[in-house]
Amino acid sequence: MQKSEQQQKMKSKMNRSTLWSLVPLISLVSLLAAADRGKNIVPQPNDPIPKAEIKKFTGDWKDAKLSRDIRILWLSGPEDHGGGAHDYLRIKELFVPMLKTVSRVTVDEAFKFPTQDQFDRADLLIQYLHLPNLTDEQFAMYQAFVDRGGSVVSIHESCIMRPIDRAEKLAGCIGCSWKGNKISKWSKFDHSYPLFLNTKHPAFAGLPKSVHFNDESYWNLLTRDNVEVIGTLAPAADEKDTSFANALASPEARGDAFWTYTSGKGKVFGTTTGHYTYTFYDPIYRLLLLRGIAWTLDEDPAPFMPLVLHGNTDDQGLVGTTDTMLEYENRKQ
Repeated sequence: MQKSEQQQKMKSKMNRSTLWSLVPLISLVSLLAAADRGKNIVPQPNDPIPKAEIKKFTGDWKDAKLSRDIRILWLSGPEDHGGGAHDYLRIKELFVPMLKTVSRVTVDEAFKFPTQDQFDRADLLIQYLHLPNLTDEQFAMYQAFVDRGGSVVSIHESCIMRPIDRAEKLAGCIGCSWKGNKISKWSKFDHSYPLFLNTKHPAFAGLPKSVHFNDESYWNLLTRDNVEVIGTLAPAADEKDTSFANALASPEARGDAFWTYTSGKGKVFGTTTGHYTYTFYDPIYRLLLLRGIAWTLDEDPAPFMPLVLHGNTDDQGLVGTTDTMLEYENRKQ
């Protein structure tokens, strides 16, 4: 009897030992599963939309004019991903000529980081790149640009800066930044995660309460006090009856999809979306970006609205693309 009890104790101890040895493996599997989130989502643009449907949200832009001359500075950098994503130069070559078609708009270009002279001349900085490691002097230039009344539109990876002390400086300029790999998250998303818009905000007033994309976003970012989240991704069993506030409060919400920020006299419109190149051909996505541009400049968005349909409308009046645009080789400059 005593021998049997000893054998049972030894067996129990071995079972506990085996179980504890599996804990690191279970944890690793969980981490890998988390890291794999969204990887099974197939990149695919939305179906093109009839022009008449888009114009319900663009409104009439006939005879619309800007109230002043606008000097835009487009900041790009080396492309750092597989073709079809993070195509910073490709997107610059798409948008710069389009923006130049808007009356009273001029566009300059900068690579990696603007000069002080470029900051001094610009009204609006649009950044789509992975920023290099900025010096304290460069951060001071950037912060001074915003605080004196400069506008910024920040797209996707432009909010990432490491380590955390540098991220805090970037957040001072644009409102949000990467908080480190253990806190900030990223994932692909599809139509199962609608993008809910705060249509009470002037940038999104009159737009649908939710829209859909197949793209990528970040969340759990480092944020400054003056940041207002105006777009969040969240699953919803009943999308039509889900308010923006409820979507943002959802435990599964991926906030920081779109935000606004003010510092000094400057206004910032930011998004963590914009991973795939095809997304920039989507008329609804363009509409959101152009609305954001107008909001930062305190301008009526109407003069920018023709760009929603620029170069992405076919002979049947369908707006968008069916091309995944993945067959592309990244360029460094």
